[in-house]
Amino acid sequence: MKVFIPSQIANGYTNGLHELNAEGEKLDQVIRSLDDQYPGIKNALSEGFACALENEIIHDWFDEDIKDVKSVRFIPAIEGG
Repeated sequence: MKVFIPSQIANGYTNGLHELNAEGEKLDQVIRSLDDQYPGIKNALSEGFACALENEIIHDWFDEDIKDVKSVRFIPAIEGG
């Protein structure tokens, strides 16, 4: 599946690549797949990011079932006050 990551992660872990490919039926499996390809990216994505599955934003996403999802987009989480 296609995984899109923001610039601050792309610049630090993927040599600037924003569009990646990863495998998994749950989002944590996709993140582990990314971490196998780009060591350290798992920790970088684990804090301060929300996740959009197709067009739906998920905040508590780590164990989300995504087997029918075609794309995942990590976006900086918006904090309110």
